[in-house]
Amino acid sequence: MRIVMMAIGDELLRGETREGNGQALAAQLQKRHLQLQEVRLVGDDLAQIAATIASVRAQPTWLIVSGGLGPTDDDFTRQALATSLGLGLGRDQACVAAITERFNRLGRKMDPCNLRQADLPQGAEAVTNDHGTAPGFFLQDKQLVITCLPGVPREFRAMLDDHLDAWLDRLHLASAPRKETTFRLVGLPESTMQGLLSLLPHYACAKMRSLPTWPQIRLELSALTSDADFAALCAEVRQALGPYIFSQDREESFAAAVLRALRAIDATLAVAESCSGGLIGHLLTEVPRASHTLLLDAVTYANSAKIQLLSVQPELLASHGAVSEPVALAMARGAKDLAQSRVAIATSGVAGPDGGSAEKPVGTVCIALVSDGHERVETLHFKGLTRDRFKVLVAYTALDWLRQWARSVVP
Repeated sequence: MRIVMMAIGDELLRGETREGNGQALAAQLQKRHLQLQEVRLVGDDLAQIAATIASVRAQPTWLIVSGGLGPTDDDFTRQALATSLGLGLGRDQACVAAITERFNRLGRKMDPCNLRQADLPQGAEAVTNDHGTAPGFFLQDKQLVITCLPGVPREFRAMLDDHLDAWLDRLHLASAPRKETTFRLVGLPESTMQGLLSLLPHYACAKMRSLPTWPQIRLELSALTSDADFAALCAEVRQALGPYIFSQDREESFAAAVLRALRAIDATLAVAESCSGGLIGHLLTEVPRASHTLLLDAVTYANSAKIQLLSVQPELLASHGAVSEPVALAMARGAKDLAQSRVAIATSGVAGPDGGSAEKPVGTVCIALVSDGHERVETLHFKGLTRDRFKVLVAYTALDWLRQWARSVVP
């Protein structure tokens, strides 16, 4: 049985609202080793909705419908489904009681138009909605099964949590779990990754899905042959892409992986930022308990702040400029001394779109890392980026330096 979703609403086609219910459904099905085959977007048009329903009847299909169950004149889902299947509409008294009770419980006056939400196609079963006023409903017509849910994301997702497993059991939908694994990478172009993977001896033993979210890549592998072949492929991937793999946890952020690496060697961190404008600190503090590792994030944007907070010598700034390796190194040293941390990272660069020069064009950044007995400083050039993307790449590069440093340290 195919699983298809139809999301209804003019606001989706106008770009006024982002369609996220399909993503939520696909994720829930994926956890149960099932696949959503198709998502269709349809406006608030009775004829289009009815035509879409009719178009999926040719083969066994479970159609999950999102939206169009509200009380207003543009909510056509019930009528469109009834029209398409040649069914009548009837008012379900249990739904009437549930809607009325919800309004009473909330202390709100119910407009009579809300009772439209209790109208169900003939033969449909109401689906309880404990999260809003509009009930869903479940209907089977020969080889077509339809489940209609409210389009409000909070209600749609909560009702999936409440009912999805029961629907799957009822439809006898189950799929044997396939061996799968995730590799999360940073610092590697997708094309380069593909070239390296295609050379692996067991490359054909898995289906690959590359999901880039710049500047990261989430690589998903699903076994196509034996577990032994798949295990061999995973070992080959770790060998070929090891320096770029920061996690095999699908949900772990890059900053969380960096903090995990630092915690593994009991390293505390200080950060001094100029061109990255606090983004490094922001990424790190998105992670719960980051304070166990991050002691300081100083956004020293002006030269005066570099001097006063980080003890950067005015002579260095005068002779080399703020965007220079000596100044970046001094910033990292100053942050480390100020926080008494084990390691410190610093950034200073030209984010653009103006402010560059022939010697230091837009996209130039100096990054420095200082720890006990180790110092690293480099000038890098990130050309052709917007200001936002430049800042992101600087922050990720600095974090990757920390990850590499942590991997090199013997605990």
